[in-house]
Amino acid sequence: MKTPTVFGFYGESDTGKTSLIEKIINRLTDDGYKLATVKITDKKIGIDTKGKDTWRHSQAGSKLVVLSSPVETDFMLKENKDIDEILQHINQVEGYDVVLVEGAHDPSIPKIRIGDIPERDNTIFSYKGDFDGVIAIIKSEVAKNKDHVEEEVSVRVNGKPVILTEFPSQFIKKTITGMLRSLKGVDEIKDVEIRFKI
Repeated sequence: MKTPTVFGFYGESDTGKTSLIEKIINRLTDDGYKLATVKITDKKIGIDTKGKDTWRHSQAGSKLVVLSSPVETDFMLKENKDIDEILQHINQVEGYDVVLVEGAHDPSIPKIRIGDIPERDNTIFSYKGDFDGVIAIIKSEVAKNKDHVEEEVSVRVNGKPVILTEFPSQFIKKTITGMLRSLKGVDEIKDVEIRFKI
């Protein structure tokens, strides 16, 4: 499973964050990239409508409500999730190239600042109208991410993917391949799959 490249965007209200993200989505989609987006807000709002069937399902106690119609399928988790959990869910749905996070605060997410708001941790670019510069940065990071796909180690615990940084990924890979090389009948290792239950 490939891990998408994640970019955050932040700025004061009415500084053009959503408009910029729309332009990025249009350009990258036209260029063949598959995108997912996340909108983070501190306002207590929801997309479900009081009185509708899906709202009634959640009021009855359902923690996951799914609306399926001829034009879309909406998954509504009736609980707050942090960005790591959200990204894990996105990763389980389908293979996206890029995830754009509007309103990103998490210090682990590389971010693009819009306007003169104080700079947040891991800000990699301050947008001042250089649209092609933003696109170039995103495409460059996606290309770097694709270069590391061959070295990727994926781990699932109880059916959920665990996101690994470079160190644990390499540690797991080298430890297991080292042990396997010592086994009788193992000549060349190209791909390893290990599954077990505790």
